[in-house]
Amino acid sequence: MKRLYEPELLRRQLLCGVLGGLAAMVLVPLAVIWLNSLSVLPEHNASLIVRNAVLDATRWSWQGLLALELALAFAFGFLIGLAAPPMEGSGRSVAVRTVLHLTISSALYLGLCAVCGLWPGSWQSTVLLLGIYWFLYAVVWFLRYLHWRSEIRKIRERLGLAPPQPSGGWMRLRPLRGYFLLAAAAELGLPPLLRLLETGSDFPVLTGLLYPYLLLPLFGVMTGWSIGRRHGVVWLYPLFCGLLPIPWIVLLYNASAFFHVGMIFIPALAGTLLGALVRRFRSKEGPHEP
Repeated sequence: MKRLYEPELLRRQLLCGVLGGLAAMVLVPLAVIWLNSLSVLPEHNASLIVRNAVLDATRWSWQGLLALELALAFAFGFLIGLAAPPMEGSGRSVAVRTVLHLTISSALYLGLCAVCGLWPGSWQSTVLLLGIYWFLYAVVWFLRYLHWRSEIRKIRERLGLAPPQPSGGWMRLRPLRGYFLLAAAAELGLPPLLRLLETGSDFPVLTGLLYPYLLLPLFGVMTGWSIGRRHGVVWLYPLFCGLLPIPWIVLLYNASAFFHVGMIFIPALAGTLLGALVRRFRSKEGPHEP
């Protein structure tokens, strides 16, 4: 815990936070412009970078709503940028920091959704919005945890405190056990849960749109990128991810849902190849992160 407060690391964290906040101040207005482009704008529309439905509900000026939108965007981006301290200290301290960060960032996330006109206010929509954020948060947190464990293991090996861990052959199963477990939990656990949440709805928005077109590609890219950065090209992981949706395609969907295989296989493969490319370039420049 001590080096969390060293000046150099603190400055690096603050820089990441500021960069994250500035990036969010650009991305959020662009997202609002895209959302406005999906609807028919009234003639009295004052600005494309605020939502007219929110203006009508709050009766604010568009300048005031834009200021709130940018302030929430910067605060959310800044907090996400600060989520970089190493997982040091006891398990309790890590858990407390994680819960605190998740709680504050979730509140800012819901505020952004409300300002962008994406939060109708019902508890079902709140659970859905938070569920999307918590799922992505959990994936990123687990990937960072695997990275931290990898760093600790390599340091112990170099110091002679632990024997070198076998790679597991060309299949590389051993160092990827955590990734395989994460993929199995996401791809086998999410579909029945989402189907349960949309019970009684006329159109399967969660399992028909959200899961295949948003959650699967994002999950594939993030995990594939992490694997490529740390282990190079691993062909088995995209293949494994592509096979996992098949049981639920047979049980929950029908033959028309076989495109789910491509929606996870292609992003996982692309993330792995891009991560491996970055790993190769960094290895030429000097030592890279494991």
